[in-house]
Amino acid sequence: MTEDVLLRQSVNVLDDVFYVYDERGELVFWNDRLEELFDLTADQLAGMTPMEFFLEADRPAVERAVEAIFETGEIVVEARANTTEGTILFELSGHRLTDDEGSIVGFCGVGRDVTERREQSVKLTAQNDRLSEFATILTHDLRNPLAVAYGDLEQYRSDGDEERLDLLGDSLDRIGRIIDDVFVIARDGRSVTDAEAVDLAAVARDAWDMVDTAAATLDARATVVVDGDASRLQRLFENLFRNSVEHAGPSVTITVTETETGFAVEDDGPGIDATDRGAIFDPGFSSSTDGTGFGLYIVETIAEAHGWSVAITESATGGARFEFTILPGDDDLDLVSG
Repeated sequence: MTEDVLLRQSVNVLDDVFYVYDERGELVFWNDRLEELFDLTADQLAGMTPMEFFLEADRPAVERAVEAIFETGEIVVEARANTTEGTILFELSGHRLTDDEGSIVGFCGVGRDVTERREQSVKLTAQNDRLSEFATILTHDLRNPLAVAYGDLEQYRSDGDEERLDLLGDSLDRIGRIIDDVFVIARDGRSVTDAEAVDLAAVARDAWDMVDTAAATLDARATVVVDGDASRLQRLFENLFRNSVEHAGPSVTITVTETETGFAVEDDGPGIDATDRGAIFDPGFSSSTDGTGFGLYIVETIAEAHGWSVAITESATGGARFEFTILPGDDDLDLVSG
């Protein structure tokens, strides 16, 4: 077996991409993994530059990395590419190659799929952030009702006024609601891993039946089917419906409709003050004296657990409009003609 054959067989057993570029930055040697991932022939691959493999947004970083290899000798950079196995985030290494006289003749390296590792890192960061939020909620938002409860208890002990017991009960009820909401956030904030096809209009109607909607009206006209967790999405709608009824009045009309990028829930009430929109999803934020301030925070948490984003805007009638965007690159959205 010749050295060339031995070398090729050795690099072809790698799960990673192996590549060699010449001093002009043109591809001259690679393993079979590169051909498999990009579905290109040897003739098509020969002479390609590193930038040509990656998404346009990541090409400048790859180009700078190539320049750095020739200047510093080694470099590591991350870049995304569309492959036969989907969009992959690669960790790319580069090592400068020189001849016996020290002249640069090119560089070699390995492209490793780190997509899953990065996703796990993002999830871990999100979980740590959530734990920090829980600590803030439990130390800040519980402190005030606890202080009020202790004050009412001491006052009752002092003068025996039984009205203080009613006020004490109100504070304990509020503490209980906060604890319930924190539990929901902890449970429903986890990434959705057991998604199934969900008819949003059907889930919205189920949520409507669970909320005290008084004389309000639901217009669930959306014909959107998404991949999601039905129970969590029902809770998302329940919180939105309660928010509309509480803030827009008992006769509000709430509409669930599809958009080009997802769906929206809007009402015909007075809307949300522009000065409050930046804080509307913050934990503990509430314009109501008896609310916990976690209803819309839970909505955002459930949306993010699905990989979606939510934004507050204004409906055509001036009411509140919550727009849910299923992020580009996901195949979760199926707009079904009604």
